[in-house]
Amino acid sequence: MEKVSERLVFEQKLEYTRESTSCGVDMVIVPATTGQLGVLPGHMATIAELKPGVLLVHKGNEVTKYFFSSGFAFVHANSYPDIIAVEAVPLDRVDASLVQKELAEFTQKLSSASTDLEKAEAQIGVDVHSALNSALTG
Repeated sequence: MEKVSERLVFEQKLEYTRESTSCGVDMVIVPATTGQLGVLPGHMATIAELKPGVLLVHKGNEVTKYFFSSGFAFVHANSYPDIIAVEAVPLDRVDASLVQKELAEFTQKLSSASTDLEKAEAQIGVDVHSALNSALTG
C-alpha cells in the first residue's frame, strides 16, 4: 500500500518570471467557485474551478500568497495539487495603484459597452480587478 506524504507538494512555474520551485508544504487554500478549498496531506482526489482570488500556501509559520485570475485545481490522491491558471502572480509583486487604475478603466468600459462581447470582456476585467483589489486591501 502506498503511503500518503506528510506534506503537500507545491510546484510553481511562473511563465513571465522564469521562476520555478517545488517544495513540500503543509496546506494550500484554493479560491474555488464553490468557496475556499483547503488541501491538506491525504486530501481526497478532487477537481475545482478557480475564481479570481488568492491562493494561500502554508509552509510552517510562513504563508505565501498568489493571485489567480481563473483556472482549475486538480488534487490527486497522492496529495499533489496541480493548479492550472490563466494568470498567476505573487501578491507582493502587484502594484495596487495600477490595479485601481485598471479597475476604473474596466468599470468605464462596462458602462459604455454596446455589444455583448464588449460587456463580457469588460465584466471579466471588473471581476478580476475587483478581486485583486480586495486581496490587496483586505
